[in-house]
Amino acid sequence: MTISTSSVAQVIEASVLDGLATRLSTAATTLSVAMSEASDRWSRLREVFAVYGAEGAYDMLARPSTDSNEFVAALISAGATLSSYAQYTMPALKTRRQDLLERIPTVNTAYDDADDEVATTESAYWTQYARDSTSDATDRAREARTDALHARDDASRDVGDLEDEIARFRRDVENAEDDLARELGMITQGTEVHGAWGDELRISQTYWGSASAEYPMGPIATSDLAGRLSAALGDAVVDRIDWLGTASEQEVRDWVAAHPDFAGAVGFVEPARAVELWETLAADSTAGYGTDPWMAGPLAQLFALAPFAVGNLNGLQAADRTRFNREYLSQLLAGDDLSEQQREQLRALKVALDDGSAAGERVALLSLFFETDDGSPRASVAYGDVDTADQITTMTHGIETDLSSVTDWSDSALAAQQDLARELAARGSDATTATVVFFEWDSGDKYNVWNIERPDGGAARLAQLLQGFETSNPGAQRNLELHSLGTTAGTQMIVDNPGLVDNAWLYGSAGVTEEAAVALQQQIASGDLQLFATHATDDAIAPLGRVDLSEHPEDPRDIPGVHVFGSDGGHVAGFGDGEYGERTEGHNSQASTEWLYRFEGIDYVPPPPGYDIGAFVTVWDDEAVGYLDPRSQAYKQSIVDLALALLAQQEEAR
Repeated sequence: MTISTSSVAQVIEASVLDGLATRLSTAATTLSVAMSEASDRWSRLREVFAVYGAEGAYDMLARPSTDSNEFVAALISAGATLSSYAQYTMPALKTRRQDLLERIPTVNTAYDDADDEVATTESAYWTQYARDSTSDATDRAREARTDALHARDDASRDVGDLEDEIARFRRDVENAEDDLARELGMITQGTEVHGAWGDELRISQTYWGSASAEYPMGPIATSDLAGRLSAALGDAVVDRIDWLGTASEQEVRDWVAAHPDFAGAVGFVEPARAVELWETLAADSTAGYGTDPWMAGPLAQLFALAPFAVGNLNGLQAADRTRFNREYLSQLLAGDDLSEQQREQLRALKVALDDGSAAGERVALLSLFFETDDGSPRASVAYGDVDTADQITTMTHGIETDLSSVTDWSDSALAAQQDLARELAARGSDATTATVVFFEWDSGDKYNVWNIERPDGGAARLAQLLQGFETSNPGAQRNLELHSLGTTAGTQMIVDNPGLVDNAWLYGSAGVTEEAAVALQQQIASGDLQLFATHATDDAIAPLGRVDLSEHPEDPRDIPGVHVFGSDGGHVAGFGDGEYGERTEGHNSQASTEWLYRFEGIDYVPPPPGYDIGAFVTVWDDEAVGYLDPRSQAYKQSIVDLALALLAQQEEAR
């Protein structure tokens, strides 16, 4: 019957409240000064602006100015409330808490000692009683036992009294927190934001965003900062592509050489806008030149001088993008300004394209550009017809991966195409699929694995690619297969773009953010997403990405509703005749001969005849099986799940 120190309620540190109060005061001062300067400048508008019918412009800052002043007052009031609690309420509670914590050991010790004394005197009494129940010694033992029981009762009451004080203290802390929340919650003036037309706006719509109507008194459309930046980037890229198609050859070459990042920026044009641009360029190029838009005109010039400006536009037909990107790849390999590493990576890309064609698949080069950070070439390759396929599955990698690994990933993609076709046919379906290898993001190295910056960048590019598929082939099922840190990027993209992905498979996840885990659970519960995850027992690398100090510590297998599937070896029902899938031997995505994955353990070899001592021998595997290795259980189970997911969607559509 002792008291735990954990039962004593925690008290908010006064320094925390003081810090918040200081931040609110700083915000109030900054806002007040900024609004004052804006109002002063606006008041001089009459000196330079005089248009009949637009007199209302002079008063456009009246409402925002009033709201700003009210909000400043609210911030100041909130800061004063926080300061008051930091100065008086919380220190008093802190003192009471310290007193309780200091009394707990004393009260606990007193009770424990009293309880021990009861046990001792109880034993002594009954021992003496057994010897002679009527002796004076027995009477003295009885009295000692009675005194010990009374002392324990007193100690027990002390414990109960202290527990009552702790309970009262907890209520006082909760009441103080409730009072503070109530005081801050009552500060409402200035927190409602209105646009120039008087309509209420969300903060996300007004933080450097805009509100406008296409015509006077028409419906008002709002956009946030991200929307405005996206639109501005799209406008700038489209204008530049128009210029690249008509400027002189030397002007184009000079500008392209001076702006190596432009090829990567092209992919961020909204797909619908990209399609409009393509149609305009094609119309201008074919007018008077026959039916081939590359014979002359803007497209002919872009094809010759800046093919990436068209090839990287998401939303266009894959054949058109491929024609431009293939030309860009040929130009790069024919040039002499590549590093040896860049040249080797581009050669690997060409091998992947050629292997796909040799396998009888339709191959598309959907993007090709150089990464800003390290200058490495980046690309996406599709196997199958992404413009007509019933299902498009996009695969992506983890850390320390570039185009030098694209052939391994392409092998997995090609195998998936063939195995999926077999499984669908076995189920009586003539549905078609396409598999895309996404190598457009720089996943960084081990020093980047705990941060969300690289996955966020990958998520943004991946979203553009899939939005392009949504534009060019809106009826297709869109799926993801993600490995390692790619799971962090892919799930972030899913969260940021609800409804863009139907199903996703995660292999050896480096973790997802806490916010993403909640959002993914909601999408799963609503039926908008199916999420599958696996982690091999031999994979000791993936958990390193989910440590507490990581910005994405959540294991996706723990998200309610996630389908957890095996990768430790076993028969896969529905794959062929129920073939056996091998275990994944480490964290590798495909078959690997790296020592880290090939290490199988250490065996003891008995001594030969005539010797006393044996030997410990390192055991190596010739080639370790990866998650997406066609031999693995994880791969085969994913093929079955992909086939079933497509068939289920088509059945639902009927």
